[in-house]
Amino acid sequence: MKLALLGGEKTITKAPAIFPIVPDAAYKTVEEMMKKGAISMSPVTKNFEEKFANYIGREYGLCMCNGTTSIQSALFAVGVGTGDEVIVPSFTFWATVGPVVACNAIPVFADVDLELQTLTAETIEKVITPKTKAIIIVHTWGTPCEIEPIIELAKKHNIKVVEDCSHAHGATYHGKKVGSFGDVGCFSLQGSKILSAGEGGILVTDSKEYYERACALGHYERIDGFSPDSEYKKFAGTGLGFKHRANPLGIAIADAGLDVLDERNEIRNNHGKLLESLLADVDFLKLQRTPDNAERVYAYHYMRYVPENLKNLSVTTLCKALAAEGVAGGTCGYGRLHKAPLYTESGMFGNGCPLACPHYGKEYKPNTDMPNTEILAINDIMIAPRFENVGREFIEEYALAYHKIAENIDDLLEYEEKLNKEEKTKDLGIGRSINSFK
Repeated sequence: MKLALLGGEKTITKAPAIFPIVPDAAYKTVEEMMKKGAISMSPVTKNFEEKFANYIGREYGLCMCNGTTSIQSALFAVGVGTGDEVIVPSFTFWATVGPVVACNAIPVFADVDLELQTLTAETIEKVITPKTKAIIIVHTWGTPCEIEPIIELAKKHNIKVVEDCSHAHGATYHGKKVGSFGDVGCFSLQGSKILSAGEGGILVTDSKEYYERACALGHYERIDGFSPDSEYKKFAGTGLGFKHRANPLGIAIADAGLDVLDERNEIRNNHGKLLESLLADVDFLKLQRTPDNAERVYAYHYMRYVPENLKNLSVTTLCKALAAEGVAGGTCGYGRLHKAPLYTESGMFGNGCPLACPHYGKEYKPNTDMPNTEILAINDIMIAPRFENVGREFIEEYALAYHKIAENIDDLLEYEEKLNKEEKTKDLGIGRSINSFK
């Protein structure tokens, strides 16, 4: 079959049918809230916090205006501040690392494992210093990290662990939900997530102290309800300078989504695994490995392209050919945060802070020795959208598109030879999660 890019027929002619972002059950609740004027504060928020914390297996939940502020609040809650180091991946969305700088702390970048695409205890240990206060681990694309060795390492060095679970609502490791392992678990509820409030976030923890510190930072309206002996009680009138309150209309949407999350995850997981089985013989794609005794969720479906197994065809040309076949996906802009100006230039917050902060006591040099991160930054691609309301035939078409590329590689190489250098090496940007195929 001739490639669509070269004049042949498209393999995939329809867009995938997806679950509605707003579940049917949310409409009545949201309408009633609007009629009552409950559009800023509502019991719906606290009810969801308790419900979600129970789902994850934690004592406390605290809703936020977005997932980014949940990470900022988590870092503040565990005591991260001026001059502290926080170990982070460069292979992540910018919102994992931005809150470190917002806390006037120093991001220390660690490499990821090439197969897992996540931080590991081994990659983290290489960059631990006496100034390391916390680690942010990211369950990338919905795949859990190998968590327990990381927790053991952190305890050994008295380092706090914050879990960024923005892709991983419902994923498990050794039978426990991600978000239940670290000192604090953080979840985005943004519109593209598998549990969505439109815009929103939530953190979960077992620590009353961390919960109260996060409330004090961005939820002044809750401080008055603390026990009389709370050290934060005196800040009831002002909070600590931020307002992180979530819109309850969005939380009502997330609440309805939580009721169907496990059911929808099972469908997405089955479909994702089916596609992987159909691509098992496509050696130019390398499956993201899931740790033993872990269950991922298919929030996003990325694989690592291996150019040497496709006669070194550029990732740009591969993506153009797939787009022509009707594949909905994209290249990955992750893996360049250690080169971003926010983490390489001082003075954005005045007086050289945070990167040249006098409390840091040494020169800041971003880690650039991250070979796996560099590979993934170029060659990780989203191979498919979420498969939700589709049948096996649709998934088979996606698999066929990848097989068609392999069968026509010589024609594709001849096409690429005629392209100029700029077209072959498109800049993927910094920190973007999806750059759609063009």
